[in-house]
Amino acid sequence: MLQRIKRHRLPLFCMATGLLLALSWPSRGFPFLAFIAFIPLLWVEDQVLLLRREVRAATFFIYAWLAFIVFNVLTTWWIMYATIPGMIAAVILNSAFMALPWWLMHLGRRIAPGAQGPLVVVIFWLAFEFLHARWELSWSWLDLGNVFAAYPAWIQWYDTTGTAGGTLWILTINILLFLALNKYFTGGLFLKRARWNAIIALTFFAIPSLVSFHQWIRYEEVASPVGVVVIQPSEDPYEPVRTQAGIERRLDHMIALADEKITPSVHFIVAPEGANPQGIWIHEDEKNHTVQRLRSHLEQHPGVSWVLGSFTYQLYERDDEVTATARPYGDTGLYYDVYNSAIMIEAGRPVQYYHKSKLVPGIERMPYFSVLKPLGRLVDRFGGITGSLGTQEERTLFVTSHGLTAGPAVCYESIYGDFMAKYVQNGAGLLFVVTNDGWWRDTPGYRQHLQYARLRAVETRRSIARSASTGISAFINQRGEIVKSTGWWEPDAIAATINQNHRMTFYARTGNFLGKMSVFLTILVLLYMLAQTIMQRSKH
Repeated sequence: MLQRIKRHRLPLFCMATGLLLALSWPSRGFPFLAFIAFIPLLWVEDQVLLLRREVRAATFFIYAWLAFIVFNVLTTWWIMYATIPGMIAAVILNSAFMALPWWLMHLGRRIAPGAQGPLVVVIFWLAFEFLHARWELSWSWLDLGNVFAAYPAWIQWYDTTGTAGGTLWILTINILLFLALNKYFTGGLFLKRARWNAIIALTFFAIPSLVSFHQWIRYEEVASPVGVVVIQPSEDPYEPVRTQAGIERRLDHMIALADEKITPSVHFIVAPEGANPQGIWIHEDEKNHTVQRLRSHLEQHPGVSWVLGSFTYQLYERDDEVTATARPYGDTGLYYDVYNSAIMIEAGRPVQYYHKSKLVPGIERMPYFSVLKPLGRLVDRFGGITGSLGTQEERTLFVTSHGLTAGPAVCYESIYGDFMAKYVQNGAGLLFVVTNDGWWRDTPGYRQHLQYARLRAVETRRSIARSASTGISAFINQRGEIVKSTGWWEPDAIAATINQNHRMTFYARTGNFLGKMSVFLTILVLLYMLAQTIMQRSKH
């Protein structure tokens, strides 16, 4: 009877893990709840292991899946404002991916219960986050290390480990506290072990915290000032411009906002993703009306460069090699690619381009489009586009005639630490984020997105100018502090002098080394589990 009651309660414990994770999440959560969030799930895993003769391993996968469904729904429900079917698919799939490392840990404990404890889930999870960022269904929004985004004073050591260090910190403390509680309630000879586990957990919490506060107090930016104006037009992304009058109105509005803040010390004006109200054909960009208007504006402000988001189009001639994402150009027999781009316009120099590389699955790209291209029409039904946008492989920089270098990230790209570090490896002294967060309306989505940019500042020690079409636009210093910001959905412009930096952090140089190590260790553990399974079957 006792076991039956416990089994009925197990889903509630799983849901408690999802709820605690959601309550810890930026931007208004309390991140330190993450240090205890997994204890209920670990308890469920322990109960299922005790009942392994009666309960299949797949049952624990379902329990873990339930925990992460709660977490995903409560933290990313706002995706529905862009696409309801896409939100449902994202929740179901991402929750299943998150459950997989826990199921592998549980499977390993069934195979070798005396040799493998719950700590192996740390290896599996770090490998999962590393790999999840690198395939075409990537969704790193809920990487565990992101939980401290609004509290950069606690994670200054991310300049060495990146967010993977935060993931390691959270999971290890959860497991140590679970072991301490488990031993404590077992009683008897286990009380001493419970105390030691608790002491180790406290030590593992204290040391990174003290290191971080030491870095926070001592870190000083090298003076290398760059004047930047960030503008926030606050145009509704669901209301596209369809007339020349509408195009002129938006350009006038954008230029007027910039003019309010331009001084002789300004080097850049940064406008958001999609700020250009009309697309640009790259092969004839100097004929584009927006380019011409901004060049005229720059004649009045020598030494200033415009950086803004725009759709751009690349036309392929008949003899050109055509990409998998290219689409027919009417009945001409030619093909063209569509890019979500950032561009830089500087007086007397050609327009510089960066084409967004990390596309949003289901919205900007059908995953594995080169294989599934015949299903392209289905993307429309999921709130996306028919086909897929084009991308570029390299993290190219915007370089001014004065030698200033900036890495331009477009929207969703700023949640990927490894991705942003490549700008720094290529020589970026500053980072710009151009985004349009109006798709999610006034929800936690745009606030979380802003906070994640603070992580990139700490990891790379680069100042960030962030322009969001509807808010929140901000300047972030190299410690991850927001030094100036706008309101939500308010037309505004802000100006600041930020320091460029060309020193390389350990993380910027190496990327997610913890994830790389964990992938290698995961392969070894899985081979060990396979060998144990073969040996056990051979005995029978």
